[in-house]
Amino acid sequence: MRKIAALSLSLALLVIGACNPKPTGNGPTGKPDPAFIGDMPEDAAVNQSSGTYGGTLVLATNQNPTSFNPITQASATTNWILLNVMYEALVGYDRQKQVETPSLAKSWESTPDALTWTFHLRKGVKWSDGEPFTADDVLFTFQTIADPNTASTYRAELAQSDGSVPTVEKLDDYTVRFHLKEINAIFLDVVLDGFLVPKHKWQTAFESGGFRQSMALSSDPKDIVGLGPYRLVSFSTDQRVVLERNPYYWRVDKDGKRLPYLDRVVFTIVPNTNAWALKMQNGDIDMMQKIYPNLVDQVMKDQTKSDYKVYDLGPDLAACYMAFNRDTGTDAQGKAYVDPVKLKWFRDEKFRQAVSYAIDRDAIVRIVFNGRARPVWGYDPPTNERWYNESVVTKRPYDPDKARALLKEIGITGTDGNGTAKDSAGHPVEFMLNCSSTNIIRQNMATVIKEDLAKVGITVNVQPIDNNLIVNKIQETHDFDAVIGIWQSGVPVDPIEDLVMLLPTGQLYPSFSHQKQPGTDWERQIEDLIEKSSKTVDLPTRQKYYWDAMRIWSEDLPEIDLIAEDVFVAAKNNIGNLKPSPLENFTYWNLYELYLTR
Repeated sequence: MRKIAALSLSLALLVIGACNPKPTGNGPTGKPDPAFIGDMPEDAAVNQSSGTYGGTLVLATNQNPTSFNPITQASATTNWILLNVMYEALVGYDRQKQVETPSLAKSWESTPDALTWTFHLRKGVKWSDGEPFTADDVLFTFQTIADPNTASTYRAELAQSDGSVPTVEKLDDYTVRFHLKEINAIFLDVVLDGFLVPKHKWQTAFESGGFRQSMALSSDPKDIVGLGPYRLVSFSTDQRVVLERNPYYWRVDKDGKRLPYLDRVVFTIVPNTNAWALKMQNGDIDMMQKIYPNLVDQVMKDQTKSDYKVYDLGPDLAACYMAFNRDTGTDAQGKAYVDPVKLKWFRDEKFRQAVSYAIDRDAIVRIVFNGRARPVWGYDPPTNERWYNESVVTKRPYDPDKARALLKEIGITGTDGNGTAKDSAGHPVEFMLNCSSTNIIRQNMATVIKEDLAKVGITVNVQPIDNNLIVNKIQETHDFDAVIGIWQSGVPVDPIEDLVMLLPTGQLYPSFSHQKQPGTDWERQIEDLIEKSSKTVDLPTRQKYYWDAMRIWSEDLPEIDLIAEDVFVAAKNNIGNLKPSPLENFTYWNLYELYLTR
């Protein structure tokens, strides 16, 4: 759900189908190995698919996962390995039809006022270690999310205006009921985001205060227990994550055969994007989960030779952005997170507006994306038809003269590009720009921005660093000048899914996260309007509140939104039940029904 989703973060945040040497015996065998265990669940979900057992699907990520804990993780790289692979939720989501679907809850209903929601669980479902799944696990999961000590990014989506979260009660072993104090426009989607964890494994850790550290990368794989189609076999740092069929999985196909079809799934950790393209061309990999625009032509040319297909899924639903650190706080030693000289620039909206005018988005599209992207001016790209409203967004097309004029208004002179601009106190206007060290696209964007800002006298020092470190800087350490990133499009597509990025008090608000209270009048207005949008189920009313917030967003620029890139993926032609979607995770969101035809 979140755009990593949250966050969609794709500062790197692209999980890419990638490379591994061709495994021996990789194709279908017709026989599940490992075999299924025990009887089929009494309430097994029936999937309208058909396929063949056996084989290994090779995917990849450009980063190591940060945790195997689905409640506390905040990295999209981690998200795409865990969610709908190792873990599942009460409610599912069809990425092609863009509708909610039954999952571990076989049905649900709400009262007319939308304040009471009742979910009916499937009977006979077991965790991947063979223990039964019951309502107690649902109560435990939402207890961990609700606990502030867990610091779950999901809590903001669940929270009510007084800071509390809905209460959950157990009616019987297979029925749970949520009680809300106020309307939550996307409550069903919040439940969709609550990936369930087993009480029998982690209750003791939770009660002792150690839940946030549980399910660590160093854990015994047997302790990583989920309800998804696959379970962990091993993790090797900088190499791979290996998963095998969950022998207790609770879905069956239309012929009554238990799912999933594949024996194993391997995520290889490959930071070099050129290697992904070469491996796809050589026929050594199964998918490229997302093809960088500069590699599309290269990957396209060998489709027939290497027996795969490139799919054009249209524009992404997330925008690449640049954000300045506006944090006024200090670290434990009393040192300011941001140099006070720079902080004065970064907190001035005219400085941010000037930078926006100084960046040539069309050049970024042309040079970096080979034309396979489009400029954007606000949080939502135009492809988000329900929530984007062009009439409320302030556009700042490339105009160095307007940038210079704005800089002059705040005392910054020497902006003709023949030297270094200086502020009214004589300080050179210079800052560090962090971007992903494993994402050549972000690095190339940073280079264009550096060259553009040099034309108005601003010096940019580009420093590529690890993706997870960028996330940590935004969320935890706050020690940066500026970053380039992207909030990966989540499911379902709704701005309220993105509260951790949109609200100034959110954990992933890029320019000043974790504010106790919004620090400016315009941030207070944004927070108030977005929260009002989340407290009604009437769509036109929700849109009006949100569009008012986005008008302020595009004017005051908590982040400078830049471009939305087109989404391309590639997959071998021997993958059955493939249903590519422009929503993450683009090619394997329905992993439980994918199979190899040969």
